[in-house]
Amino acid sequence: MTIYLERGIGRGAARVAWWLAGLVIVAGAATAMAQDYPSKPIKIVLTYAPGGPSDFISRTVADRLSSRLGQPVVVEGRPGANTRIGTEYAARSPGDGYTIVFIGVPHATNPALFPSLPYDTLKDLTALVHLVNVPLLLVVPQASNLRNVQDLVKLARDKPGEATVGTAGNGTGPHLALELLGLVAGVSFTHIPYKGDAPAFTEAIAGRLAASLNTLQAPLQQVKAGRLRPLGVASRERAAVLPDVPTFSEQGFPDVVVTTWFGFAVPSATPREIVVRLNAEINAILAAEDVRERFAGAGLVPMGGPPEQFDSLIRSEMRRWAEVIKTRGIRAD
Repeated sequence: MTIYLERGIGRGAARVAWWLAGLVIVAGAATAMAQDYPSKPIKIVLTYAPGGPSDFISRTVADRLSSRLGQPVVVEGRPGANTRIGTEYAARSPGDGYTIVFIGVPHATNPALFPSLPYDTLKDLTALVHLVNVPLLLVVPQASNLRNVQDLVKLARDKPGEATVGTAGNGTGPHLALELLGLVAGVSFTHIPYKGDAPAFTEAIAGRLAASLNTLQAPLQQVKAGRLRPLGVASRERAAVLPDVPTFSEQGFPDVVVTTWFGFAVPSATPREIVVRLNAEINAILAAEDVRERFAGAGLVPMGGPPEQFDSLIRSEMRRWAEVIKTRGIRAD
């Protein structure tokens, strides 16, 4: 500092010099941290209720990530408030690579549903990796007289109060897909939000709902057992585990292409070196044949890719669903 002043560079330049020196020190500390990483257990914050596809995905990846990194990887449940509880916890956690948060479509829809979030979705968290895509499956009770998506739309048009459709909650991928279907078909369904997929399709099995729209993995066993009958999948292509079930597009709704996605994010202060390391390790896990077979058997499509690609998806989903939420007047719970 004295040297700069004596040479006449001035106080402003001196402050810049100190600032640059500070950056060098911080960068050096981050590099050292990345080189020693990981030196203690890693926590995956599960923002959904246990027992569903998010739990299955998180624990599958956690087990294998623990083996690859040589440290325990613990899944800690913090569900509730449309994933906001766990997400806020992660956003406020240290950015040291020891906190990873499991995110899905609500991560992109919550900013439009809850304008006063206690965290900034894009500034406080950094996309880590796109884990899987999950087709959405529309199911009805086995005894239902509805045979296809068009039948459900007709019911909503002719008898709106009877077109009751359950989902895992407001702002979830299935709910937004239902609203998108209503938007393009010019009808309104009676949406019944639940706290998770299981309560929704369970009510459908009992005949208390006309239909249920869920992530495919959730009601799959009930479909195979004959308790639920599938009407269609909202993905671009048919689901490999249910090849006889047509897409919404095949049934006259080409604009209703919605796939629920899940991934990981980390606090934004996490060093780039650690983000790259975790991304590479998880991509290797997603590419493993046993993991791909395990996921495929549950109707999940492994994705992977760099953090930037996942970040782009999140931003595009935020724009897409903000428009649907505004147009349909969707309200939070």
